[in-house]
Amino acid sequence: MHVLTDTQGRPLNGTNSFGEPITYAITRFRNDGTLALMAVYANAQGDVQTYPLSINLAAYGYYPRPSHTFIDSTYLHTIKPLIEQEHVRVDDTIRYGTFNEKAAAIEFLIPDIEARADENCEDR
Repeated sequence: MHVLTDTQGRPLNGTNSFGEPITYAITRFRNDGTLALMAVYANAQGDVQTYPLSINLAAYGYYPRPSHTFIDSTYLHTIKPLIEQEHVRVDDTIRYGTFNEKAAAIEFLIPDIEARADENCEDR
């Protein structure tokens, strides 16, 4: 999986909720092809692992615009480095589901984000 990089080609890094280092990658959700932001990290054995930071809200009738994805509000702190470095922008907040959960629609300000997601989908 190709990780997201800045304009100088350096990986975009952050930390997870446990304070462990992560790198970010972009791909697509298989069911509808919308963008999905992933956390990439090395586990205790040194194997590369990923987990989604994005959530797919298609079941609730919400589809993000191009260059956008939805992030559950509990993961906003995880993408704080991307926001601070102006790689993403929080566009809107929505409520969804039975328990009225909160998600943020974020827009990627990274050039060619859609093409980068397509590359990672081809690598699967």
